[in-house]
Amino acid sequence: MFPDNPSLIQTGPSSPSSSLWSKPPAPLVLIHDGGGTIFSYYCLNELDRPLHGISNPHYDSGEPFPGGIPEMASLYIEYIKSVVPRGNLIIGGWSLGGLLSLEVASQLAKEEGDGNRLNLLGIVMIDSVCPLAWRRGGSEGFLKIIRNGAAWGPHTKEETKRKVTRCFSESSRMVGEWELPSWEGRKPPPVILLRAKDKVPVPGEVEGTVSRVDVCREDKHLGWDWYRKGLITKVVDIPGHHFNIFSEMENVDVVTEEIARACGELEGWHVRRFVSWGEEKR
Repeated sequence: MFPDNPSLIQTGPSSPSSSLWSKPPAPLVLIHDGGGTIFSYYCLNELDRPLHGISNPHYDSGEPFPGGIPEMASLYIEYIKSVVPRGNLIIGGWSLGGLLSLEVASQLAKEEGDGNRLNLLGIVMIDSVCPLAWRRGGSEGFLKIIRNGAAWGPHTKEETKRKVTRCFSESSRMVGEWELPSWEGRKPPPVILLRAKDKVPVPGEVEGTVSRVDVCREDKHLGWDWYRKGLITKVVDIPGHHFNIFSEMENVDVVTEEIARACGELEGWHVRRFVSWGEEKR
């Protein structure tokens, strides 16, 4: 699908950085959504920092990941280190990409003091719903949940539809079996959540029927407080619904702005924490 994995989507600024302390901006690595592709990230406008995208390496073969989300994340850490071997880093992704980022962050935290040279500044989740929200909604029976498929373009090949649908199915299985990270006394990195304002239209608009991604659309944190209160550091509302964030130009303009702003804030928080730590040491 893509010749390189990770793929370099944006190279970042060519001129010397004007960011904090005149350091170059931290690279951003965005992980694929449930369909396994990173086409959506190519729609983004310039973010003024290196942008890498990780696609599902089993997109073409359809092979499963027997170890599920943790196995995927472990492989993706190797991918990340191949392009960002040391220094500051920001990760994130749309939908499933946000969940995978959380698992990546947890595994990187366990590597601290064990030769890990990466400094994870934080996570940018793009409308990633906590899996506990689906289990809660379905088990309590107050919602009829439907699974929306991908919105195909008029020229989408049948082969592409088949591969994306297969990836969605496998992703759903893995998320259903995933035990969310326990952190074992470690503190998660800051997480900025970009939340779509609208609900996905459902066929017939039957009362009580929602798309799977909208089971807790009214909840500011998209269910993440059921997992860990305080995980979400900041929420930013963005236009559109879950499936048209990257397909409508006006939505893309806003989401680009907010991703860029979120990355800048994560860098700023890191600098302030570092300065505060230095003052305490004096």
